[in-house]
Amino acid sequence: MDSINAGADRSCPSARCEPGAKLLGVKGADGRIHNLRTAMAVDDEFITTASKVGPPEQRMRFSSHCATNGCSQWTGNRCGVIDRVLTHIEGFHLPKSDGLPACPIRATCRWFDQTGAKACHACSYVVTDNASAVVE
Repeated sequence: MDSINAGADRSCPSARCEPGAKLLGVKGADGRIHNLRTAMAVDDEFITTASKVGPPEQRMRFSSHCATNGCSQWTGNRCGVIDRVLTHIEGFHLPKSDGLPACPIRATCRWFDQTGAKACHACSYVVTDNASAVVE
């Protein structure tokens, strides 16, 4: 998609767990993120509870306002995260559904705006914080 909108109406689908963010999905036993039907508002109480068992970003996905130039992932005209994800998974034979997966932010999603359905099919494989992931 070439209609990249750098305006304030785009959502980042890989944000930090902080007040004002929205919970998009939860990591399942299969290692994939399973989206909620409706995004849930994140507040201090949620963060305190979710942080008791480690960084929430290792088990959940969050969304917030796309910061464009205020984000280290911004390349100058687009989000570099989804481009790197798509390049990384290019050679994998990942299962795809016929339709798009449920998503509570698709209408404003920066990744969908940039790359369309390809982003939706890759999205469930993205974990924002995988710092403690074990490499075998």
